[in-house]
Amino acid sequence: MHMGTVVGSYLGLKVGDVVESVSDDRALFHPGAKRWYALLCRPQQEVQAERWLAARGVYAFHPVTRRKSKVRGVEREYDRRYLPGYVFARFGGDPICHRVLAAPFLHGALTLTNGEWGVLGPKRLASLHEMRVRDERREADQEERARRALQARRVRVGAEAMFRAGPFVGHHCEVVEITSKGGVKVRFRLFSHDALVEARGCDLVGLGQKGY
Repeated sequence: MHMGTVVGSYLGLKVGDVVESVSDDRALFHPGAKRWYALLCRPQQEVQAERWLAARGVYAFHPVTRRKSKVRGVEREYDRRYLPGYVFARFGGDPICHRVLAAPFLHGALTLTNGEWGVLGPKRLASLHEMRVRDERREADQEERARRALQARRVRVGAEAMFRAGPFVGHHCEVVEITSKGGVKVRFRLFSHDALVEARGCDLVGLGQKGY
C-alpha cells in the first residue's frame, strides 16, 4: 500500500502495511519504530474507533467473523466480535496517549504494571489479523461437507444409482458405503471387471433397488 492511502477497512491489509502520515498538530505519535497496542473501546464502538484512528494515520482493527442468522424467514449477515471492547492499533512511533484518548470511542489501553502502555508482539497480532479469513474458510468447508452429506443421503447402501456427472456419466452402479465425510463408495462394471470407486453424492442419482 502506498503512502497517502487512508485505511477504511482492514480486510485488504497485512501487518506491516503503511498508512498515511498526518500533520504534527493532530499526530497521535512521535515518529519512531512501529509498535502495536491494545486500546480499550467503548461498547459497540470498535468500527468508529478504527475510522477515527485511520483518519489520523494509525491503522487499527478488531478481529471479527461473519455470521448468518435467519429472523422471520429473512437471512441476514452480521459481524461477531472475537474480543469485544478491544481495538488493536499500530502506531508509527511512541503514542501520544492524551491525544489518542481524546477520541470519544476510546477510554484506555492495556498497560504494564508501571502504568505504561504495553507493546504487543507482531506475531500474535498477525494471527488475530487473519482470524476472519481463516474462520470464513472453515465455514465454507463445513458448508461443503454438509452439502455433500445431504447429497449422499439421497442414495442408499445396496441401492442402484447412476452417475450423472464426472468421467463415468451414464454408468449404473451399486452403492456399497456412505463415508463419514459425505462421500459415496460405489461398485460398477468397467471393461468386464468390477471397479470400486468413491464418488460425490451430488454426482449420483438414486434409481431404487439394485437391478443392473
